[in-house]
Amino acid sequence: MKKVIFAISVLAVTAVSCSNGAKNHPYVGKFVTETGTVFELREDSTTCIQFADSLQYEGKWTFHNSGDTLEYANIEFAGYPAYYYLKDGKLYRSKREMFSQRLGEKISYID
Repeated sequence: MKKVIFAISVLAVTAVSCSNGAKNHPYVGKFVTETGTVFELREDSTTCIQFADSLQYEGKWTFHNSGDTLEYANIEFAGYPAYYYLKDGKLYRSKREMFSQRLGEKISYID
């Protein structure tokens, strides 16, 4: 009986610890590009983009997962839902650039 209670308590603690504080995807957070543009991707799929000249834009973003290796985020700007692509620490302006890994702008996450 003690073994059963111990096993159940271990499973319960493991389940609780795995569900608390886990992000749905790796893109939530605040980051800055090489040119000084600050992006904030929020957990509720909204975003705030602040450009170096203080212009600010509120929009939405979506997470995409295709297959085992292709994960990226689309960031809306000026009404275009696929204006920016974020993948592997780089920000791209088109899906073609993202797939070929060309012309991506490096980003740094802000803590």
